[in-house]
Amino acid sequence: MCKVFFQKFSPRLVMLLVFLVCATGIGYALYSQIIDGAEPCPLCIAQRIAYFLIGIIALIGAIHGPKKCGNYIYGFLITLLSGAGVAMAHHHVYLQSLTPEQWPMSCGMPLEILFKQMPLTGFIHTVLSGTAECAMIDWTVFGISGPKMSMYGFILLTIAGLYILIQQITKKVNA
Repeated sequence: MCKVFFQKFSPRLVMLLVFLVCATGIGYALYSQIIDGAEPCPLCIAQRIAYFLIGIIALIGAIHGPKKCGNYIYGFLITLLSGAGVAMAHHHVYLQSLTPEQWPMSCGMPLEILFKQMPLTGFIHTVLSGTAECAMIDWTVFGISGPKMSMYGFILLTIAGLYILIQQITKKVNA
């Protein structure tokens, strides 16, 4: 049964689907920003970067079409970055669940100025910990907040990365 399931989708096809999910997510986020006027907060931008990196790795993997070891590497990288994306998006969802009195303090500066004023480690910490802007729900997708939808996307991508890894393990066991 397991062998049949893992023969249905090749790692190359899964990587192509991962790329398409990432491209669709980033495309919708850009559409919401440009057309609908939804301004991204620091955590939104960090999640977009994670989607971009996962998408690029998946596209390279789909074009490369590796065997054995290459699939382990691509599957591991997709799983690792997607897991980090789940953590970021979950933190974002947590911030949005807080009452306004519990919201974190705003950094008070746009990201460009903050990047120039702070050391890199401080900038990354500020971006990933979120600000008051991150706690506001200012756009939804099908009635679900953007960060929650992003978290669901990252969970799906993590499952896809694990699928690639498990498929290689089952091939090795069944060989």
